[in-house]
Amino acid sequence: GLETIGERYHEHRRQLMLARGEGLTKTYNRFHDRGPDGAGADIAELRALHRQLDTAVAAAYGWPDLAANDGAALGHDFHATKQGTRHTLAPTARREILDRLLALNHTRHAEELAAGLHDKKKPKTKRAPAKPARGAAPQGELFQPPQPELF
Repeated sequence: GLETIGERYHEHRRQLMLARGEGLTKTYNRFHDRGPDGAGADIAELRALHRQLDTAVAAAYGWPDLAANDGAALGHDFHATKQGTRHTLAPTARREILDRLLALNHTRHAEELAAGLHDKKKPKTKRAPAKPARGAAPQGELFQPPQPELF
């Protein structure tokens, strides 16, 4: 399912961009626009495909509560973000996903440690200062201001 919806999303976005003669920035500005620029059927379809993609990702992570009812728990709609109003996940869903990803990261890291996949960090050794090249001036002399002539 994830590969199929990803391909459908990509192809629809590609066709939309070609038809409108616009790049990704303008396309996603329309995607996030609640006004008349974002009201086209092609943008509405892109949003629907985006919701399907997010739902498929939640299912792939094994989060049936977020994927149920076509991802209703994800709360896709226009929400205030630091970047302004965006068509995105509900803030509560976004926090829940970040919490779950953080917990998953900690679990996987613990499993990797238990499996010995991470070497203990070796203590840093101090390096001796580099020797100047033969014939080079000592370091302090390179940046001395010129001395005025006295006579």
